[in-house]
Parts: sequence; C-alpha cells; structure tokens
Amino acid sequence: MAVNRVTLTINSRQYTVVAEESKEYIEKLCNHINDKVEKVRKGGQNILGERPVVLAALNICDEYFKLNEQYKKMEEELETYRLQLSRLQNVPNIPSGQVTIEESAMRDEITSAKDSLNSANKRIEFLEGQVKNLEGRLRGQQNNNKGRKS
Repeated sequence: MAVNRVTLTINSRQYTVVAEESKEYIEKLCNHINDKVEKVRKGGQNILGERPVVLAALNICDEYFKLNEQYKKMEEELETYRLQLSRLQNVPNIPSGQVTIEESAMRDEITSAKDSLNSANKRIEFLEGQVKNLEGRLRGQQNNNKGRKS
C-alpha cells in the first residue's frame, strides 16, 4: 500500500502523520479529534495545553470501548441465532402433502430466526465499521500524543 504523509493541525498545533490510510481519511480523523477537543474546551473553564487533547482522547476511547462491547454482544446474539437456526433445520421432513400445525409453526420460527440472523449480521457489519473507524481514530490520537512528547 502507498504511504501518505499528511500535515494536520490539532488543538492549534501541527503534526505530520505518515500512514497507509488516505489523506481524506486522516483528515476526517483530525476533524473528529478537533471536534472532540472543542467540545471539551466548551465544557470546561480555562482548559489549556495538552488537557483538551487528553480529555478528547479519553472520550474517543470511551466511544470505542462501548462500541466494541456492543459488537461483542451482537456476536453472541448472532451465535444464538445460528444455533437456533441449525436446530430448526435439523427437524425431520414430513411426507409431501402433509403439513402439521407444528411444522407450520417451525417454519415460521425458522423464517423469524433467519430474519433475526440477517438483521444481526447487518448490525455486526455496521459495528465492525464503527470499531475500525474508532481504532483508526485511536491510532491517530496515539500518534498525535507521541508527536507532542517529541
């Protein structure tokens, strides 16, 4: 992958970031960090220096960990649906033309489980994207903090 060098301004300081991600993506992370820093500044009195950036980093980490926890719960839910679907698919077949009330109810349950599974898969895909985004922001924040120490 190509390496991109991007100069960013975070909390009125310039940083040069070298990353495989696109310039647009890095700038998006920078804008998010600056938004978080601005919210921290508006929420406190005379917060100066590194403090707004550190507090913004804590807020971003909090978001990341909460999304990661949601992702884990969705994975567990998905596994429950998979087991349920597997159990329902192993129901023996009734000779053709004979549909019992029980089979009809099972088919409804299978359909419902499949719908729930599809919904859970979509939610997991969304959360995976959110986790990746937050991981990228966290890496960006960590790089910024390393740059300030230098």
